[in-house]
Amino acid sequence: MATSYIQTSSQFIDRMNPNTNLECKADVCKIPHIEIQRGKSLLYYSQPGVESEIFGLEIAYNTLNRGGNCILVASSASPDIMKGRFKESGMNIELFEDRLIFVDAYSQLMGAPSLEKYIVQDPDNIYNFSKELMRSFKESPPSTIVFGSLSTIMDLCGEKETIEAVRIWNMMAKLCGHTLVYYFTAWPYSNEVMNCINKELFNSVVCVDGMTERMALDQYCKDT
Repeated sequence: MATSYIQTSSQFIDRMNPNTNLECKADVCKIPHIEIQRGKSLLYYSQPGVESEIFGLEIAYNTLNRGGNCILVASSASPDIMKGRFKESGMNIELFEDRLIFVDAYSQLMGAPSLEKYIVQDPDNIYNFSKELMRSFKESPPSTIVFGSLSTIMDLCGEKETIEAVRIWNMMAKLCGHTLVYYFTAWPYSNEVMNCINKELFNSVVCVDGMTERMALDQYCKDT
């Protein structure tokens, strides 16, 4: 079986069995640099009050900076707000706009217009959400796909519906050669959902605690 792995500046975890759950708590003052094989999936898992979005943004930026392609799924904020978060974190994505695509799953919730190529017209309908997402998968070269909040999608579309959709997204990403990065906030969902999130759906799960988040943000403050 192909090997997927997580690499940080202080540790290297080789995952010979991608069906085995991985919990990795970063312990250095640097956001971990994650590398995942094509067709694999990674989840950042955090408790309420702990922000893990910065990790997904860094993966997206590093992908673009190395010449790769990236799709950002905006589910909890507009694409413009997400672009602003890159800038606030010291990551200039303007140089990579030709290789960065947004799937806008937020603007229609607010009744706002969108100029993005891919727009989810009904973000609280998982079929509509998946249809537009699949279109971006099929029309794009192998890319790193970073989702906004998976929890937001689950709250809008339903727990079981989202779980089944994630299975399809992961399968389609494997067929198209994409890499998937999610982040998830552990609100009080059902035990069935939490078991799927922790043990079944993803090749790797990175647990982010409050200390990791603070160190990551402190590092960016020092670098910018």
